[in-house]
Order: sequence, then C-alpha cells, then structure tokens
Amino acid sequence: MFTVAHLKYKNIWIWLLLLLVLLVIAELPQANGFKVTATLISNHNYPVEEHTVHTYDDYILTMYRIPDSPKLKDNNATSTTKPVVFLQHGILCASDDWIINGPETSLAYMFADMGYDVWLGNARGNTYSRQHKHKRPDSSDFWNFSWHEIGVYDLTAMLDYVLEESNVASVHFVAHSQGTTTFFVLMSSMPWYNEKVRTVHLLAPIAFMRNHSFLLSKVGGIFLGYPSFLSMVLAGVELLPTTSVQKLFCEYVCSPESHFTFLCSGILNFIGGWGTRHLNHTLLPHVCETHPAGASTTQIIHYLQLYTSGDFKQFDYGIDLNLKKYNQKTPPHYEVSNIKSCVNMYYSNNDYMSAVEDVEYLATLLPCAELYRIPYDDWNHYDFLWSINVKEMINDRIIEKIEAYERTHDHPQAI
Repeated sequence: MFTVAHLKYKNIWIWLLLLLVLLVIAELPQANGFKVTATLISNHNYPVEEHTVHTYDDYILTMYRIPDSPKLKDNNATSTTKPVVFLQHGILCASDDWIINGPETSLAYMFADMGYDVWLGNARGNTYSRQHKHKRPDSSDFWNFSWHEIGVYDLTAMLDYVLEESNVASVHFVAHSQGTTTFFVLMSSMPWYNEKVRTVHLLAPIAFMRNHSFLLSKVGGIFLGYPSFLSMVLAGVELLPTTSVQKLFCEYVCSPESHFTFLCSGILNFIGGWGTRHLNHTLLPHVCETHPAGASTTQIIHYLQLYTSGDFKQFDYGIDLNLKKYNQKTPPHYEVSNIKSCVNMYYSNNDYMSAVEDVEYLATLLPCAELYRIPYDDWNHYDFLWSINVKEMINDRIIEKIEAYERTHDHPQAI
C-alpha cells in the first residue's frame, strides 16, 4: 500500500536538492535592509510603528507595533487602555510570520481588528535584529548565543519595553516553535516574569525532544548533540540569512505559475512534517522571500543537545567550561515547575519538531496546562502559521480564549 512513509523516501532526492539550494544561497551576500513587515502592514492600510529595543547584553532588536485597525476608527478614537498581545516567532523566522496570510486570516491583523494593541517581536540574529552596540554581524562574537540568551535577554527586554510603552502590567503571549522554547526558558529562569503575562498560547511547543523525528536531527545529533571539537568549531556561526538573490529566486521558483513550486513546499514538508494537505500554496512566494531569516548555529546545536540527552537544560559546553559557567560539571535543568502561568499548548500528530509525546510529557510537569491536539493526522509544524484553515483551527480559538479572559478580568495599568 502506498503510504506517507513511501512518499517521504521516494522524494528523498527532493530533500537533498533543497538542502543544496539552501547551502548555495547561504553563501551569497546578506541582503541588508530586506525587511518587509512594515511595508506589508502599511500596504493593507494598517498603522505600523517600528521600535528599537536594547537588551541587557547590548543587542539591538527591532519590534513592530500595530496600534489599531482601520476597521475600528470610530472605536479607536475613544478607546482607553487596550489589552496587549505579544507575538514571538520561531527559529529562522521573523515578525513576518504573523502577517503574510493577509488581513482576513493573519493573527496579528485579527487581533488588531478586535481592538488589541499588537506587538511583533524579533529575536537577535534575524533579518530585523542584526545590530549590537559593540559587535558587528560579520564577526563570530556577534553569533555567540543560543535560544537561552533569546529567552533571558531578548524576551525580557521586549516584554519590559512593551509594558512601558503600552502602559499595562501584563500582556497576552503567543509564540510558535522556538518562541515557545524561549518562553519556557524565561519563565523557568526568571519566574517573576510570570506576573507579566495574562494568557499564554504556544503553537508547536518545544522543550523536551525525546521523540523528535526530524531526519537531520537524528543525523546531526550523532556529531553535534554533545560537546566535541566539531560542535565547538561549528558553534557561533551565522546560519541561513536572507540573501540578495532570494527575492529573485522566490519570484521565479515559488510563484503559482512556476513548475518548481514543489521546491518551496518541499522544504516546509521536509522540516515540518511530510504529507500535509493544509498548506496555503498561494503564500509560498511570501514565505520564500522572508524565510529563512537567519540564526546562529549554536541555536541548532543546543536543540541537538536536547534531542541527544532527552532533557530540557542549558547549553552544554563540556565539563571544564561548565564548571566555569555553571559551577557544576553538567548544565542546569530548566525548572519548568516555576512556570505559574496557565499555558495553552497547541500540538499535532505530524509535527517533526514538536512530538505529541514530548508535549504531553511537558504538560505533566507544568502547574497549569491546557492541551489542544489538532484533529488532523497530517497537520505539520508550519500549518500552525500558514494553513488554509489556520483561522478556524488556531486563530479563532486563541482569540476566543483571550476574549473570555478579558471579559472576566480587569486590565490594570502599569504602576
């Protein structure tokens, strides 16, 4: 019988071709200034603000804000303090994730239309956050970070900035993939930040990776899943930035008229879960021109360490460096029991990055967790963002939960 597994192995040559294309593109010049979030928002007649945020360790991040909606002009004129929602992207992604579906089905616009003050975060190293007070992105020092630093430095800086600018005491928090990992890092390591979130919605959450099924992780874990000379050499390197030829490539390869659109959808299937029938193929040109958005190889190596060890813990530098950094031979575990916020986790069967068993195990460790398992066996990692039915399956559900919270809780201003 012909199965999804047969399809996966039959198309392995496509995966290899896709990887080759990505490696070639990665060697091309970085496309400085190739930023589309503000342009896309403005093109849909929504107001947009660009904000610059400085982290404790001197990285300079760019955030975007949609303060209101053209559909609510009369209401906005008389509105008081609005509820705030903060959206955080995954690895090799950016703020574009939340808007490229367009005004009718993108979560950011839907929140704005409901009267929310919407903020879009960008982690260090992606297209929008390639600045540092002292380090240049063409130096290895700039890329010496993992998602641990994104959690304890980037998220704290962005959340504090949003709270001050919006004059509120807490925000609704939504994240996808690595964005969920950084949430777990922050709330475990600095539990007082639990007081700064009202509701939490995590799409394809990643912490434990014992049942992770991505093919390259299985291979990469053998070589990079523990401290070694190879992992030391490959750590702290820029990974897959947006390049100068990317727009051209996307226009000719990922356009609806192209005979090579399988290359675009294939890479998402390869990484996120093969066999999905839910991907909105009309979005492929937009996804292609904004992804991958850049990251550090250390982020990948850190994930491979989680996969190899089966634990959720800080970066393993090896015994000698661990003793210097952590005062112990092994890296400390993240104490997820410190997460007091009630966490809504949305997960699926066909997600190569976020396995069902890992999500459900994590839920047993959290003081408060609500699980929603997508009722489609082929729903994959990127369907949480770009599915043809993401509005009714994900976005409407999140908004309904947040609206229910807002109806039963006050919205205090910051002190």
